[in-house]
Amino acid sequence: MGLFDEPENETPAADDAVFDENSKIRLFETQRRESESGSGYLKKFLPVAVLAALIVASVIYFIQPGIGSAVKPPKEVEDSVYEYMRTKEHRSVHEITFYNCGDYYWVTILAEPHGSESVDDQSNQYRLTVKKQDDGSVGIDTLPLPPKEHDVPCKWKMENG
Repeated sequence: MGLFDEPENETPAADDAVFDENSKIRLFETQRRESESGSGYLKKFLPVAVLAALIVASVIYFIQPGIGSAVKPPKEVEDSVYEYMRTKEHRSVHEITFYNCGDYYWVTILAEPHGSESVDDQSNQYRLTVKKQDDGSVGIDTLPLPPKEHDVPCKWKMENG
């Protein structure tokens, strides 16, 4: 028998072995079950892990602010609006809300009232559009106060200009 000759009497491999049902020796059968259990766990765990990753990704996608959602703008945009109100309008801000409108922000401002004015007086209410320019500056435009029924973030500017 040479080194590379195949043996004449091949014994069946452990995977091909036929077990006697009456035999009490089950070593190879137990070993086969244990080696298959690792791949069995992987077959069960992998779809669950992929499903969990898809669920997390969809939740993150759906909680992102959309068009018209109230957002917290970058610090330089917020500071620019406060500076604009202080220098151009000569008013201090009582309440401010930024809305995401895609490439610009719609800003509703309730300014501090002068003297005996009511807080709800229209002279204390402002609507601005704020857009960050390519050169890093911030462009601010004052909009006329729309009628109450048309005071919807992002919508009025799209319809009127």
